[in-house]
Amino acid sequence: MMRFLSVLLLAFSAFALSAETYVVAVGIAHYKHSEANLTLPENDARVVAAIYKTRTRNVVTLTGRQATRANIINVMTRQFRRAQAGDMVVFFFSGHGYENGFCPYDTESGFRNTLSYADVYAIFRQSKATRKVVLADACMSGGLRRKKRTASSHKSRSDVVMFLSSRTNEKSIESPSMKNGFFTAYLAKGLRGGADTNRDRVITAKELFTFVSNGVKSLSRGRQHPVMWGNFDDNFIMIDWRK
Repeated sequence: MMRFLSVLLLAFSAFALSAETYVVAVGIAHYKHSEANLTLPENDARVVAAIYKTRTRNVVTLTGRQATRANIINVMTRQFRRAQAGDMVVFFFSGHGYENGFCPYDTESGFRNTLSYADVYAIFRQSKATRKVVLADACMSGGLRRKKRTASSHKSRSDVVMFLSSRTNEKSIESPSMKNGFFTAYLAKGLRGGADTNRDRVITAKELFTFVSNGVKSLSRGRQHPVMWGNFDDNFIMIDWRK
C-alpha cells in the first residue's frame, strides 16, 4: 500500500511539474483619447512578462498602442485556448481601471471600449486551463473612473483568481523614484521568491497575497490595499520554481 501511495505521489508531482503556463501581459501608460497618462505601466508589463519567461515560452506582451481592446481580446483568446487541463493562464494588466474592469489604449469617453471583468471571464471560460489568474495594477478610482455597479457580484461565482492592486475607492500608486508601481514592485519581488515563506520554491496564492498586501500597505502608508478573490484554496500555486 505504501509503495502504491509513493508511486501515486511521484506521478502527481511529475504531472504538476509538466504543466504549462500561458501569459498575456498588458501595460498602457499613454491613452489615445485621454490626457490622464501614467508613467510606469509599460515597464510593469515587461517586468512581469520577464519573470514568467523564465518559467515558460508562452508569454505575449502588449504595450501602448498595441493594447487596443480588440487586440487584447484576440491575443488572450488565442493564447489561452492553447492551454489544457492542468495548465495555468495568467492575464496581467497595468494601466487605468474602473470599478468593473480595465481601460485599453483606445478606451473612449463615457467609458466605451473598455475591457470589463465580464469580458475577461468570458475569455477564460473558453480555456481548458485548471488555474486562471488575473493580476492587475490598475486604479479603481483614478482619472478614468466612473460610477458603476462594482464587480462584487462576480466574486461568489468566479473560478478565476483576481489579484487587484487596490480597493475600488483607492488609487494604485506609482512614484517617479521607482521603476514599477507599488503593487507591481511587490508582486515582482514576491513572484521571484520574496513571498516563499516556507522555502519550498513554490509561491502560493496565500503567500503572495500576504507578502504583497503587507508591502503595499506599508509603502503607501495605508493609502492602498490590494485585494484578492475567487474560488481557490491557500495552496493554489501562482508560480513554481522547482522546475
